[in-house]
Amino acid sequence: MKAIVKNLKDQILTRDNKIMYCPYCGAEYSANKGDYWYLPENHKFICCDATMDLVVKKTSYSYC
Repeated sequence: MKAIVKNLKDQILTRDNKIMYCPYCGAEYSANKGDYWYLPENHKFICCDATMDLVVKKTSYSYC
């Protein structure tokens, strides 16, 4: 899903692990709608001249 303000959710007290991610440079940014309350609903988040993606970040641990 593309990172547009209307696609963001308020993540306070939730388990929503979504972040905005740039597949070109690997940049990661908050996807908490409350961080961008001042932007219009149709604002697109851009990085590397492309719209960023909304993704779920998962971390896993494995033994060596």
